[in-house]
Amino acid sequence: MMTRNWSWLVVLALIACTPVQAQVKMKDWSPAYVGIDQASGSISAKYVSVIYAVRVDLKAPGISFVSSRHSGTKATVSDTVSDFAKKTHAQVAINAGFFSPCCLEHEEDKNILGVSIAEGKIVSPPSAKDEYNAALLITQQNEASITTVSPDTNLSRIFTAVAGSAIIVQKGENTGNVNQLNKAAYANPRTAVGVSKDGRYLYLVVIDGRKPGYSMGTSNSETAEVMIALGAYTALNLDGGGSTTMVKSDEQGNVETVNHPSGGAERFDASALGVHASFLPH
Repeated sequence: MMTRNWSWLVVLALIACTPVQAQVKMKDWSPAYVGIDQASGSISAKYVSVIYAVRVDLKAPGISFVSSRHSGTKATVSDTVSDFAKKTHAQVAINAGFFSPCCLEHEEDKNILGVSIAEGKIVSPPSAKDEYNAALLITQQNEASITTVSPDTNLSRIFTAVAGSAIIVQKGENTGNVNQLNKAAYANPRTAVGVSKDGRYLYLVVIDGRKPGYSMGTSNSETAEVMIALGAYTALNLDGGGSTTMVKSDEQGNVETVNHPSGGAERFDASALGVHASFLPH
């Protein structure tokens, strides 16, 4: 994924729930699109895991967001992230929220667990329970925040929203050990999003896993350390495991899978989050 600037950024951090010290190594950011930089790297803790990340400048011209629209008899009809990117013409896309049922290898009507908003329209309402009530909220003006929501939350200004299982970074601190949903303490493929302290940057991150000798995956707490190393002040854990996928597209509309989905192929997920951006000048 990287083509230049091979120097290493090394960040040492103590994982909150384990005595193992985590070392996050990221290659320098390099331009992928106007307002979007990309980087790859690794985290070494209990296991070594491979990281793929993009950093979106929310103030850059041409940046906008898209998520899965309502369809079918439930919230959405499942799709791969690659097909979502093709249909929505997104330059970068990742899988988004948790869902049920799981996981046929073809299109299927799905429920989304937690809030989902596409183009200002509610696809799935906020959860009335304490689980799946954490979400990434983005206005049409690209103001991004990560917070908890409830059925009483005013979402009238929100243009795009996806829910996760836990806020794993809060005010720059690792809170990944707080929520133990979805095997949070175990190494698994992970997808996460984060927002910088000044609100300028949105980070989209996937960590490969379940592939011995290549990448084992991370716990929520280890994922939090990755997000902090990248610059996130708040971060949210999204659906992981076999769902973890990042794709990007070229000017001809060809879509490339950036990471290596743990099942050997992309899963049909209930929702995805995409970014529109201008291509770099030649």
